[in-house]
Amino acid sequence: MRLVASINLFLAAAAVAQPNAPVPIEGLWRNPSGTAIIEIAPCGAVFCGKVVWASERGQREAAKGAPQIVGTTVLTGLKSVQDSWTGTLFIPDDDIHVSATLKMVGNRQLKLTGCAFIGLFCRSQIWSRADTLPRND
Repeated sequence: MRLVASINLFLAAAAVAQPNAPVPIEGLWRNPSGTAIIEIAPCGAVFCGKVVWASERGQREAAKGAPQIVGTTVLTGLKSVQDSWTGTLFIPDDDIHVSATLKMVGNRQLKLTGCAFIGLFCRSQIWSRADTLPRND
C-alpha cells in the first residue's frame, strides 16, 4: 500500500513539475479577413498548411496564383525553431513564395509573418483557430 501511495505521490509531483506543453500548431486556422481556412498538419518530417475552405471573395482574390485555391498548399517545410515555426509561404494573391515564421499567441491565435527580399519587406497577420469549416449553402 505504501508503495502505491509513494508512486502516486511521485507521479503527481512530476505532473506539477512539468512545464506547460506547447500549444499545437496543428489544426484549422482562419485568416484575418475570414476568406480562407488553412489546415496545418504533418507532411513527413515537417508540417505544411493547405487551404481547406475559401469564400467566394477568397477564391476570386487567389485566382492569379491558384485558379483552384481549395486544396492549394500555402505553407511548406514548417520546422520548429525554439518557440516558433519557420518555412515557406505561398501568397496566391501575389503569386509569390516568401519566408514564413509562425508563432503561437495564446491558445487560439497564431501570428504569421511573411518576409520577401531577404527580410526587407515583411507583413504579419494574426490567424484564429477555427473549430469547424463553414457550411457551403
